[in-house]
Amino acid sequence: MTGFEMPTLMMVSHGNSGNGGDPAGDLAKVAAPDWNGVVSHGYMRSTPTLSAQLDALKISGNAKRLIIFPLFFSQGYLVSEELPNDLDRAGLNDAVILPPTLNLPGFTEMVAHRVRTAIARRGWEMDETSVFLVPHGLKTLTKPLSETVRFGHRLGRICGGAEICIGNIEGNPSLADWRDIGSRKKALILPMLAGGGMHAREDLPEMIDARRGEEIEILPPIGQWAELPDLILAEAERHVVRFGGQAVPLGPTGDDIWTQQAARSA
Repeated sequence: MTGFEMPTLMMVSHGNSGNGGDPAGDLAKVAAPDWNGVVSHGYMRSTPTLSAQLDALKISGNAKRLIIFPLFFSQGYLVSEELPNDLDRAGLNDAVILPPTLNLPGFTEMVAHRVRTAIARRGWEMDETSVFLVPHGLKTLTKPLSETVRFGHRLGRICGGAEICIGNIEGNPSLADWRDIGSRKKALILPMLAGGGMHAREDLPEMIDARRGEEIEILPPIGQWAELPDLILAEAERHVVRFGGQAVPLGPTGDDIWTQQAARSA
């Protein structure tokens, strides 16, 4: 990607499900060959924990220039509050936090391309297809998250004719009610999930409960898509400035973090 030694890039996700894979770790492995610097990962609710991984980066000297990518599909509490607080407690409040997956530049276009390709491959028409956005959701939800709704509107404008629907794994509207939510003969299921854990392997197929004769296509979880690392790397690169012989993350003010640190200590 560059001749400069890049900052450390860290993938952070909610958690893995034991034998359900390692979504943040898998993403780090795929991205590493195209990032001229350390690539790490950590989880906020499972192992390896974010705090332990941050400590390891500090010990190795790889935490001074740190860019975090949140493998999440909303700008919720974990991304907007808990993650910055964890970094602050680790003394790494200068770390740059990229937008979560849903807000990455090019994300909507990436998803739209997949949707159009899948519908064409099946020989379906847009105007006979319901496209279901399937976030994890929350048990307390009584309506879709506004972020998901906005994304659905953007996706619908590109995938003209398709009916965009929302069905959560947890909370309402529930994916289990997909037959009542959608009105089209064909159903394309789009898991807005980090990886192929229990929700993707077990919960989602059980909630769909496909019947003979129903035309349903279930796409892989977005966190596993081969196109996603390119979006992440491009956004991470956009937040880097060349400073002397190294590449330094741009802080919230738009200056490089070393300039900001010097200004605070002056």
